Amino acid sequence: MGALRGQIAQTVMMGIAGLTPTQEERVLIEQGVGGVILFERNCLSPAQIAELIDNLQEIALSQGPGGPLIIAIDQEHGPVARIKQGVIPFPSAWDLGQIGDPALVRQAAGICGKELALIGITMNLAPVADLLLHPENRVIGRRSFGKDPHKVAAMVTAFIEGLQGEGVAACVKHFPGHGATGIDSHQELPIIERSREELEQAELIPFQQAIQAEVAAVMPGHILSPAFDAERPATLSPSIIQGLLRQALGFDGVVISDDLCMGALASWGSIEERGCAAFKAGVDCLLVGQEKVHGLLTALDKGLKSGAIPEERIVEALARIRRLKERYPYRGRGDVARLRQEQDVAFAQELFERIKDEASDPGHRAA
Repeated sequence: MGALRGQIAQTVMMGIAGLTPTQEERVLIEQGVGGVILFERNCLSPAQIAELIDNLQEIALSQGPGGPLIIAIDQEHGPVARIKQGVIPFPSAWDLGQIGDPALVRQAAGICGKELALIGITMNLAPVADLLLHPENRVIGRRSFGKDPHKVAAMVTAFIEGLQGEGVAACVKHFPGHGATGIDSHQELPIIERSREELEQAELIPFQQAIQAEVAAVMPGHILSPAFDAERPATLSPSIIQGLLRQALGFDGVVISDDLCMGALASWGSIEERGCAAFKAGVDCLLVGQEKVHGLLTALDKGLKSGAIPEERIVEALARIRRLKERYPYRGRGDVARLRQEQDVAFAQELFERIKDEASDPGHRAA
């Protein structure tokens, strides 16, 4: 167990406050934190981001016990893109879904993956697999590929293939589906009032296809789905993570939480309490983007020492995280001068033009 206590920090992914790590953040990486998530506050330019990542990885590799960090970002394109400058912008998932051609999505995701890899990012927290089923859903909105589960599944699969084909891990979200609600889980807990049969025939289909496409990671949503668990949101639900996702759907990759700071989990205690509950429920990687993680590391260590967190839960989580890092390794700082290749820029511009033309066509039908 002593060895496990030294590795438990690998199950935590943290945010950093600015453009360079503080001394406090450096110490956390030296203690073995397994990943860092980047936000817009960390991203001025590709060269600056690459230098930041190189710095973070140097700390992890020279001082930390867990090897290279997972470096994650939400670069969905459309409404959610943390890197604004110096990379090729692409249309939103919704706009790509309107075109309805998975080959174009695969190519766009491949270009995105190639650029992220050059910068040093190893995981993109995308694609969104949620179906846009509620007319007032603003939190998903144009981040969704559409309403039809089979068409969305084809787009999600293509995105995963394009991204992972360039050596960047994909993370499909927000399991088991955030699209049938108008509530924003950043603020409060959404409730998905749909039957198990409805969910199996719609929301679960893109996730099933993502798993068949060997997606590296799945992110549960901070959503209550009474058809599967009437008491706990997906992030904290063994029934949804271990029962539905692992056993019924056969997923054996990394389960990563959405940000544990979000308002949907306000009734489930402190960050430390939420993190331990999520970990026991089956989450392998605990994401805390907006607060410090010292307390969570201490709580996980105490939980393991006391037996409140089973030793086998740590062992399996560490094994999955290790496999992900081996499959999608950090390759060192790339040549950011190779970003925005002429043919890739032209492809993106053609996509925007096609979307513009189809939007003005009165005979065009939504996906």
